[in-house]
Amino acid sequence: MSKYKPVTVSQAECVRKISNEKMVGRAPFQRALDNGTFARLLDSLKGKTGKIIAITPPPGARIRTVHVCVRQGRPWQDAVDAASSNTPSDYSVRKIGDLYPPTETGEVKEDIILLNYPKGDGDWNEALVWAKIQGLETTVPREVFAIGEQHPLLHKRLGLNPMCVVATAECSFGGNRQTCYFWWNGSDRKVSLRWIDNFGNSNDWFAFRKQHFDLCP
Repeated sequence: MSKYKPVTVSQAECVRKISNEKMVGRAPFQRALDNGTFARLLDSLKGKTGKIIAITPPPGARIRTVHVCVRQGRPWQDAVDAASSNTPSDYSVRKIGDLYPPTETGEVKEDIILLNYPKGDGDWNEALVWAKIQGLETTVPREVFAIGEQHPLLHKRLGLNPMCVVATAECSFGGNRQTCYFWWNGSDRKVSLRWIDNFGNSNDWFAFRKQHFDLCP
């Protein structure tokens, strides 16, 4: 017999009271419903039984975890510059801010799972299929930008130079399926845009979000 019991009306009323006490009005409350903030919170509450569910890499691949604080409400150019102020002004990545509008989610802690194919025998589609099986979510550029900003020496920690971390929520630009990525090359750091079919080399790490929600201090 299932142990699941539905949420009560009184529990939902407590959420309403707490929101009002914290001066969270109707508009931001609705945005949290619409943009998935509440959904991610509820996902993080499921299955809290003390068991650790292991995430296993595909055969021949490897995974690493990085922790970041992400501000999805940060204006696009500010997010790009915070990650890499020397990204040229004419790069296409600076022209797609309208595809990733800011959202009012505050600053959130996230566990990002990075997937790499050391032999360069992976690809975009394989990575996304694996992530879905593991219960992971795709990442948007601001999450990858945050990795570059907060982990400037990540390439040394992972022993790869050059290397890049790839956002896994694609966009359409110039009629092509593309995505943003952050790359390290010695002391050089940049964010850029590239066709999704070009990823899967030995220096590429696909970024996925572990279902996790917590506010940064």
